[in-house]
Amino acid sequence: MIIKYWLKSKGIFAKALVLQILSTIFQLIIPIFIGQLVGRLDPDSPNPMSIPELFFYFFMIILLGLVVFLIFRYSRILGARVSTNALYFVRKDIHNAINRQSFAYFDQMEAGNLVARATSDVEQTDQIFGFGLAVGVQAIIQLFGVLFAVSILGTEMMWIFAILIPSSLTVSLILTKKLRPIYYESREAFGELTNTIRENIVGAQVVRMFSMQNKEFSKFNINNQRFYNASVHSVKINSLYMPVNLILIGLMTILTLFIGGNLVIQGIISLSTLITFQSYIGLIIFPLVILGQIMIMYVQADAALRRVREVIESSPEILEKPNPIRAKNLQGDVEFENVSFGYTPSNRVLKNLTFKISSGKKVAIIGTTGSGKSTIINLIPRFYDVSEGSIKVDGVDVRDYNIADLRRNIAIVSQDTFLFNKTIKENITYGKEEATMEEIIEATKSANIHEFITELSEGYQSMVGERGTRLSGGQKQRLSIARAIIIKPKILIFDDSTSSVDVETEYKIQQALARIMKNTTTFIITQRISTIRNADEILILDKGRIVGYGTHDSLIQSNVLYRQIYETLYRKQKELIIEPVITTEKVVRE
Repeated sequence: MIIKYWLKSKGIFAKALVLQILSTIFQLIIPIFIGQLVGRLDPDSPNPMSIPELFFYFFMIILLGLVVFLIFRYSRILGARVSTNALYFVRKDIHNAINRQSFAYFDQMEAGNLVARATSDVEQTDQIFGFGLAVGVQAIIQLFGVLFAVSILGTEMMWIFAILIPSSLTVSLILTKKLRPIYYESREAFGELTNTIRENIVGAQVVRMFSMQNKEFSKFNINNQRFYNASVHSVKINSLYMPVNLILIGLMTILTLFIGGNLVIQGIISLSTLITFQSYIGLIIFPLVILGQIMIMYVQADAALRRVREVIESSPEILEKPNPIRAKNLQGDVEFENVSFGYTPSNRVLKNLTFKISSGKKVAIIGTTGSGKSTIINLIPRFYDVSEGSIKVDGVDVRDYNIADLRRNIAIVSQDTFLFNKTIKENITYGKEEATMEEIIEATKSANIHEFITELSEGYQSMVGERGTRLSGGQKQRLSIARAIIIKPKILIFDDSTSSVDVETEYKIQQALARIMKNTTTFIITQRISTIRNADEILILDKGRIVGYGTHDSLIQSNVLYRQIYETLYRKQKELIIEPVITTEKVVRE
């Protein structure tokens, strides 16, 4: 996966690679000048150095060092660009992966954990993409370059490198093996920590309502301690790496001077050769230390990428057929044929449902708690696929439609209203950005919220706040109704969406909707008896089965469960019923 994102910038990578090779070549030349400079300083040597030569070698060392610095710096800049591009595509892929997932995915994945994967986990990969690329490749080139240069000097002390390099790499491999599970635990703990914080922010009102701050703090502290323990454990192991390698290199340096000094005394090698060899020992420190660090960076990044990969490689459960039918001019006929569905294979929420709703009809869905009312409306726009049977819109199985086309023809107003932290206008036109101001005003008047908006200092440009916090529950619901009806859907679904408005306001909304949504099939999950009574059809559910279907008049006489539900709701709501409004509603309906 790391290589995949590196290759997104293969042109820049190639330039950086060339520069790193050049930098290494110039860097390998420096020890030769150092060896000559030091080895020929002895006036008794066969070829003592003159003053002009001294200045020449000194100048060449400084010049080569400057060239190496400039090339290395530019290669690091290119490496940073590769890193930035890689992270850009990782973020893009994880964002696209999240957006293509089906509803079932979010039922299983905690939101806070998902946010941590899309943000913090992605950031954890920065070093391996940037530093790892820019320096890692150079370390490998420099390692082989030093070995090649030393082999040219002679094989008398090559065995020192044969001990040093495998020993250093073995230490790195042992430490990275121990760090791998610790880093993964650290990322998992951070994900849980993020989720806990998110729940405390979103559920702040509930936490304070029940005075459960201490309990939430304890839960946060457990996850925080888990993250702390994993982080400290990783630091303890990681801190062993540098000292062990420095000890190894220090021992090799002492051994080189001792063995090499004897060889110089015996006349087997020259002092210049020993100094050059010793300089290469210094150069070998960089690739060995860096390669070890990159191994550690890799397991750290891999722990994060493993969590990122789980999201990117997740396949949505709702898949579109290769050549789907375009839903351009739907009428809104809806038919359920022997539909059964369960969120898990072992628990069926709906069982063998069969019914048909003609275009333009208004259907009220009622039933006991957990009977499957909301599940029905989640199946029509294909948020979930049925386990058995089929759902047809205009005689075509919804699984055969282009998903985007199907959902553009369906609008849902749910009880739990979500608004973006944008202006009122932007929220209303979220599904139809090209809507004219006349269409926006028409929609808000139908939702009985236009007057409220115009009274605001900034009108339609007023910000609604995070999740609509600057609006009341009823105002948010009416705004979501306007957002739904502005797209002029062929199927409109209300999931108890007028529960936060008063009865009179609900009647006004229904009257306005009756005028502008004459050709729209409407499903309403409601507890309001006025809505139930005036529906064209009433669907009664109990334990996932249809136990009644028909008009109010027929069901009140023939269906015991419906009569019980209706009478219970009537007793609760009879004091709220406003007779003049009911009378007006009947006139409109007739």
